Amino acid sequence: MKTLKLIFAILIIACSINCSTSKQTTAFHNDYKLETVEYNAMDSSIKDLLHNHMDKTKFKKGQSIKVSTFIKERKRIVKLIRENKNPDFSADKVSFVIDTTLLKNKFSVTAIIK
Repeated sequence: MKTLKLIFAILIIACSINCSTSKQTTAFHNDYKLETVEYNAMDSSIKDLLHNHMDKTKFKKGQSIKVSTFIKERKRIVKLIRENKNPDFSADKVSFVIDTTLLKNKFSVTAIIK
């Protein structure tokens, strides 16, 4: 759990540093590759919406952890929900949990929509 909290803190710091630049950098020295993506939404209709549009996700299996990918995916989720379910939906209701404990140099992402 401490590792997950540390990784999340590093990701937030990397975002605040890298959000103003257009360079694509990885947030970690070890190159972790994406294994799985899940969507967790309290509202079942939003969860269904996200699953129906999963082919449009910015996350691709095998890609490295990049802050820009999380930013793009958050924007995509917010736009999708605003256009189909709730025009007042805000970006602060979307967060991500990264799990690097699966396999060596692999990670999973869970998008949490409140």
